Amino acid sequence: MALIPVIPVELTDNLAQDKSLVIKLMAENSNEYLNNVTQFFQDVMNHEKEMDTDVLTDIALPHAKSSAVKTPFIVVGKYNPGVIWNNENKVKLVVMIGAPQNADKEHLTIIAKLASNLADDDFIEELLNSDIQTVAKLIRGLYE
Repeated sequence: MALIPVIPVELTDNLAQDKSLVIKLMAENSNEYLNNVTQFFQDVMNHEKEMDTDVLTDIALPHAKSSAVKTPFIVVGKYNPGVIWNNENKVKLVVMIGAPQNADKEHLTIIAKLASNLADDDFIEELLNSDIQTVAKLIRGLYE
């Protein structure tokens, strides 16, 4: 698998009450890997309507396979007080994955590798207790 870029994004108080604002900011910060930020944002939001992505305590994993994606990427955002996600659940860490529409199973490989590491409570604790730059480095390390 090719090296997967991991982009850190600082989340702020004014975004934290609305997951769509968080996803939009994260998509905008991924512009380098996208043909169309708006389309990717819509694709992620459509996927959010289909299934909950906050399946882990404190962590949401929004993602989309999209024609707007040029190359696979991961973008991470963190907000310790928590971002309201689904059903009033608050998540502290958002890990968003973008994959090209024509990617075979590459995005599933990315998600599977991330998910297997997120099964490790120590790894989750390290992510939740680290600053966003360290979070990005730790996740990037999974794919090197």
